[in-house]
Amino acid sequence: MKKILSNSLLMAALAIAFTGCLKDKGFDNHTYGINDPDSQPPGVGFPKAASAKNSIGVDLSTSSQSVDGLVYVNLESGKPASSDVHVTLVLDDAIRVAYNNANGTSILALPAANFSVALNLTIPAGQRNVQVPLVLPNTSTLNPNNTYGIGLKISAVDGGYKIAENLKNLFIEIGLKNKYDGLYNLKGIHNRAPYTFPFDTDVEMWTTGPSSVAMFWPDGGDFGQPIGVAPGVANWYGNAVSPNFHFNPATNECINVTLQVGAAVTLAMVTLDNTPDTNPDGPIYNRYEPGPKKMYLTFQYNGNNLRRFYDTLTYLGPR
Repeated sequence: MKKILSNSLLMAALAIAFTGCLKDKGFDNHTYGINDPDSQPPGVGFPKAASAKNSIGVDLSTSSQSVDGLVYVNLESGKPASSDVHVTLVLDDAIRVAYNNANGTSILALPAANFSVALNLTIPAGQRNVQVPLVLPNTSTLNPNNTYGIGLKISAVDGGYKIAENLKNLFIEIGLKNKYDGLYNLKGIHNRAPYTFPFDTDVEMWTTGPSSVAMFWPDGGDFGQPIGVAPGVANWYGNAVSPNFHFNPATNECINVTLQVGAAVTLAMVTLDNTPDTNPDGPIYNRYEPGPKKMYLTFQYNGNNLRRFYDTLTYLGPR
């Protein structure tokens, strides 16, 4: 089972922060938690519920994945529990619906068959918190073009503890990533005059299917292929040329390219170079190399040999 840690630095900070009195600016202003736990009944809450949405990315895979650090319940008290504290959670899809309505999003409900999470938690005597994993047994049946949500609510707690009203609802958004997904450094050249200057910039490759990724240029804020328009200056055609690359997952060969946005142009992979430009002639093998995590991609638009892109992408890390 693959384990995924969500925001380990926050978890470490929480472990330290909650070993003493839980007064801080956000706490005292009732931004979150229970205001002044020394004078009110101590309570429980999801620390992550301070954010309206908690987004994670998981692999598109038939293998089970376990996400730690999300379903985390904290005892909001200056003292650890004197005896076991039992906390009951319930699944509440109304949290997802409310988020979509408030933010104009279309996050789908994660089907019950695609996840499991413990709903009866115990904060042991002498401790201040408990966390349980969110288990995703199989994500291969999900659509990578969508994101999925899970809503959890603290519904009950014993021992005289109070549920922190503004830390009781936890919303988790799940996006899918295949093995080609990530942040890459892109170097290359476009052979259309006068835009033949080398370019060197970072792009994100976004999962669009089980073995396909679309190029997203953060500097442009949309899907699209950068080009060099002057020495050291990158620009682009906007999302009119937004390549979505399709790989054979068994061989890692890039076998096709389609448009991610619109239909302004047609795209095609190039497998043989005999064009009068600065690039060497001969066969071209478009591919992803898993060892160095590099992509070598040559494609063109509108069937024009002088509208080609010669791209080399080097993996930098997850996006």
